[in-house]
Amino acid sequence: MTLALKNAQQKQNDIISSAESLFLKRGFAATSMDQIATETGVTKQTVYRYFPSKNELFAAVMQNLRAGENRIYRFGEASFEQELLNYGQYLLAFHLRSKTLGLYRLMLNEGSRQALFDTFKNAGPKQMLQPLIEFLQQHSQYADLEFSAHMYATMILAPRNQLLMSGSARMKTSEQEQHVQKVTRLFLRMIKTKCN
Repeated sequence: MTLALKNAQQKQNDIISSAESLFLKRGFAATSMDQIATETGVTKQTVYRYFPSKNELFAAVMQNLRAGENRIYRFGEASFEQELLNYGQYLLAFHLRSKTLGLYRLMLNEGSRQALFDTFKNAGPKQMLQPLIEFLQQHSQYADLEFSAHMYATMILAPRNQLLMSGSARMKTSEQEQHVQKVTRLFLRMIKTKCN
């Protein structure tokens, strides 16, 4: 990688980092591209060169948040139940991180903006759910697999929703594991019943 390319990549990362910080602190609507430029120490034209719109910059923030896990979830070769348990643990732990919760709070406050909601859905939940949908397509005969994947994820993420709405205490790792086990057992019974 050339020095110019490294500098450009660093500048892009700095813009994303500044945008993330300002979005989480002030909200999407209250954050301007001018403020992001100032926070980054670049001109507004530089910000627009990398990100033609604030929505595209928000999508980059979400992708960066997911990439911060240093891995995109991949299903392995364990049993069907174990793979679901592993995915459920990953999904819940990711969504209970402070930055992820911050973005969901932002969406609760500003999700009525259709363009922002569409960006959020496509860069976040849709990307996180796709591996599960593909896994179910390969290993289950149940007809409505996309619906099933949504329902499994919704049940797994119920503690996150309670945390966002009530400000209740964070779950311990052992509590997360117990929750995922209960949800997975229920989901497997549902799948089996529907398949019979």
